[in-house]
Amino acid sequence: MNSIHSDQKFLMRSTLFTFLGTALKVIAPVLTIVIARTFGKEIFGVYVSTQLLILTLCRVSILGLDKGLHRYLPQNIVCHRTPHEGILSSLRLTLLFALIISVVIWVGSFFGLQSVSKGLAMLSSTEISIYALSIIPYAALLLFAGASEGNRHPQYKIFINDFAVTTLAPLIALLLYFIGFTQKLALPTGLFAANVLGVFVYVFLMNRQFPQLRWFAKEKMPKELLDFSLPLGFSEIVSAFLTRVDLWMVLALIGSEAAGIYAVMITISNGLKTIRQSYNPILQPVVAGMSKERLTTDLKPVFSYCVSMVTLIQLTIGFFIVLFPEQTMMIAGKSFITKENPVAVLGILMIGNLINGMFGLSGSVINGLGKSKFMFMMNVFSLVFALVLNKLLIPLFGIAGAAISSMSYQIMQCIWMNLYLYKMGYWPYKFNLTIQGFWIISLTVLYALLNYSLDLSLGIKAAIYGIVLLLIASTFVIQGLAGEKAKRIFKMKI
Repeated sequence: MNSIHSDQKFLMRSTLFTFLGTALKVIAPVLTIVIARTFGKEIFGVYVSTQLLILTLCRVSILGLDKGLHRYLPQNIVCHRTPHEGILSSLRLTLLFALIISVVIWVGSFFGLQSVSKGLAMLSSTEISIYALSIIPYAALLLFAGASEGNRHPQYKIFINDFAVTTLAPLIALLLYFIGFTQKLALPTGLFAANVLGVFVYVFLMNRQFPQLRWFAKEKMPKELLDFSLPLGFSEIVSAFLTRVDLWMVLALIGSEAAGIYAVMITISNGLKTIRQSYNPILQPVVAGMSKERLTTDLKPVFSYCVSMVTLIQLTIGFFIVLFPEQTMMIAGKSFITKENPVAVLGILMIGNLINGMFGLSGSVINGLGKSKFMFMMNVFSLVFALVLNKLLIPLFGIAGAAISSMSYQIMQCIWMNLYLYKMGYWPYKFNLTIQGFWIISLTVLYALLNYSLDLSLGIKAAIYGIVLLLIASTFVIQGLAGEKAKRIFKMKI
C-alpha cells in the first residue's frame, strides 16, 4: 500500500524527471527547423497540418481512456483488484476506433477526397494512407503512456512520447529522404516508423510494470472506467477550444496582425501553464491511490507540495517577464511591440496563469476523486463564458480584452473548483502556502508599478531580479521542498 512517505518520494522524483524532460524537448524543435529547411515550406506546412490532424484523431479514438487509467489503476490497489485491470480492454477499444478512423481515411483517399483540401490535394492516396496508418500506433502510445502514469511511471511518457518519438520521426524522415525516398513519402513514413518503435519499447516496459499481464487474455471493459473516461475525453476537446478561443476571436474581430502579436504573447505566457499541466498526471494517480482515511490526513501535504513547486517555478519565470517584457517579446522581433498592442498585455496573461498555478491543481484532485463529469460541465460553461467575455472586451480593449477574458475564466474556474472541493469536505492547502500568495500579490503590484508609475533602468531591474531569485530560493528551502536536511542547514546558517 502507498504511504505519505512513498507519495513524497514519488513527487520529488517525478519533478526531477519533468525538469529533465523539459530540457530534452529542446532537441525536437531544432530537428523540426532542419525538416523545414530540407523539405521546403510547402511540404513542411502540409506535414505539420496533417500531423496535427492525426494527433486530434488519436485523441478522439482513445475516448479519454488514457486519462481514465490515471485514476483506475491506483484504485485497483485500493479496491484489491488485479493491478493491470482495465489496460487490455482499453487498448482493444482504442485500437478498434483507431482502425475504423484509419479505414475511413483510406477509403476516402482512394476516391480522391483529399482534393477537397487545397493543402492535402498535393498528397497521393499512398501518402495519405501512411499518415492515416500512424493513427493506430500513436493511439496505442497515448494509452500506454496513460497506463504508465497511472502506475506512477510518468518518466516513460516524458522520455518516449514527448522526446524519443518526436525526435525520431524527423530523423527517420531525413534518413529515408537521403537514401532515395521522395519528400512527400519520407515524412509520413518517418512518423509511422517512430510511432511503431515507441510501441515496441512500451510493450517491453508494460511487461516489466505488470508481470501478470497476458496480452491475449479476455477482459471486459469496466463500466466504472468507461463512465469516468468519457467525460474526460470530451473535456479534453472542450479544453482545446477553450485555450484557443481568445486567439481565434482576436483574429476574427480585430485582424491577423493583432492575432500574430497575441499569439506570441500566448506562447510565452503558456510556458507557465505548461508547468502546472505537467503536474496533472503526477498528482492525480497519487490522489486516486488514497483511501478515504488517507485523504483526510495525507491529501493536504501532498497537494501543497505540488502547489509549492509549481508556483515557485512559475514565479521565477514570471518575475523575469514582468521586469523584462520588451526583451522577452524581442524573441519574436521588434515588429511585435506596438502602441496599439502594448507589451504590458503579456503581464495580464502571466498573472492569470500564476493564479491558475496556485489554485488550478484542485482539478487534478477532483479527477483523482472520480468527479470527471463535474470537470466536463465546468469546461463547457467556461467556454461559453469566455466566448461572451471576448465578444464584449476585444472590441473595447483590443488584445488586452482577450487577455482579461483569459485571466477571468481561469479565476472563475479556480474559485468554482475549490468551492466544489470545500463542499466535498476537502481543503488541501497548507497554511505555509500563504507565502506563495504573498509572492503572487507582490508580482502583481510590481507589474502595476512598472506599467503605470515606475521607470527603472535595466541595471536596477537586473538587481531586483537577482534579489527575487535569492528570496525564491530561500522560500524553496524553508518550505522543505529541497528536503528536511537542507532546511535544517539553512536555518543553522541563519
